[in-house]
Amino acid sequence: MRETKTAAKRIVPVTITLKDGLVQCNPNCAYVRRGQTIEWNSTKNFPFTIHLGYNSPFTREQLQAPKQKPILFNIPKNTPHGRYKYVIALFDGSKVWIEDPEFIVRR
Repeated sequence: MRETKTAAKRIVPVTITLKDGLVQCNPNCAYVRRGQTIEWNSTKNFPFTIHLGYNSPFTREQLQAPKQKPILFNIPKNTPHGRYKYVIALFDGSKVWIEDPEFIVRR
């Protein structure tokens, strides 16, 4: 994703789908800047949660989506640049499905 500073989007969407027993994220690696917001959204409105990791620099590590609502997470201005793995747990009504994508905080 190429962007200029003047055209930078405030919200970076990440779409979560469940297909053939696999949780897929689009994009699998989201590129964000400090001050932007990641918006995770489930295409079939399955409830899901995001775990940002025990050693992350974020004050909120566990984010939970109410049914049929996205999760919005603002990248704080003081976040160190780098790569951040996270875990998505998605519940389809009978099973919990897991995926571990990442996002990169760019300069």
